[in-house]
Amino acid sequence: MKDRVAAVSGQWYLDRGSGDMFQIVSVDEDDGTIDVQQSDGSLEEISVDAWVTRSLERCDQPEDWVGSFDDLEADDIGLPETHAESRGAEVPMERALLEIEERRIAGTNEIDE
Repeated sequence: MKDRVAAVSGQWYLDRGSGDMFQIVSVDEDDGTIDVQQSDGSLEEISVDAWVTRSLERCDQPEDWVGSFDDLEADDIGLPETHAESRGAEVPMERALLEIEERRIAGTNEIDE
């Protein structure tokens, strides 16, 4: 008989049968489903019935896991999307570096003193 491993939201697990690692995203006891995120970032919903048939053990988060951050856009992490937005840089040094980079891209090497 297999040892039952409780599905705990936020916990990482190793499926000993397949070698797959995943994290529990949520457990919906009313629906009898468990949402998991694979170590490659993909999402999957499994039933509680399927959960108890798996050979699982708790494990640590993989070191190279990036999960849901794979598809971030520049504006998701506060980077400017356009040159107009980059001109609004708050820090003078950052603004100066952005201007130098824009000139380099435009092919102009002159720097205003």
